[in-house]
Amino acid sequence: MERRYRHLDTPTGPMALIREPSGDIGLEWLDEPGTVIDGREDPDLEPTIIDALTRYFAGEPVDFSFVPTPAGPPFYRSCWTALRDVPAGETVSYAELAVRAGSPKAIRAAGQAMRKNPLPVIVPCHRVIASDGTLHGFGGWRDPDSAALGRKARLRALEGRVELSSIG
Repeated sequence: MERRYRHLDTPTGPMALIREPSGDIGLEWLDEPGTVIDGREDPDLEPTIIDALTRYFAGEPVDFSFVPTPAGPPFYRSCWTALRDVPAGETVSYAELAVRAGSPKAIRAAGQAMRKNPLPVIVPCHRVIASDGTLHGFGGWRDPDSAALGRKARLRALEGRVELSSIG
C-alpha cells in the first residue's frame, strides 16, 4: 500500500490529510505555496474525517473521538489522550497536561508530545498554553510573531476564546 493524501483548504492555511502505508493517519499544514507531498493524491480519502474537519473549520462543534489516538511513545500517547478530554475553547498548561498524562514532572516531555503531534486539530494541541497564559510553542515555535503561533491563535479564535484583532 502506498502513501495517500487529500488536500483540505482551511482558514489556517492549506492542509493535507495523510494515510501512511502502515494505516496511520496524519495532518500537515502545507506552509509553502506549491508544497508537494510524497504519495498519491486520493480525493476519496477518509471522507468522514474530511467532513468533520470541514465542519470544525466552519465553526461547528465537532467530536473527533471516532478518530483513533495516534501511535507513538507511551507518554506521548498519554498526553494526546488526556488532551482530547479538554473541551473546545478551554486550555491547559503544559504542566497541567503532564499531570493529566500521569507524569507531573514531565513538563518538557509534554511539550515535545505536542510538537510531535501527528494530528493537530483532532488532537487539539492548540489548547495547550504556557503557565503564564500566553500562547507558546506551537509546532516548536516560540516567536510570538511567527506564523505558527498565529495559526494557534486562529484555531483558538475558531473555538471562540481569542479575538483575532488581538493577534499581531
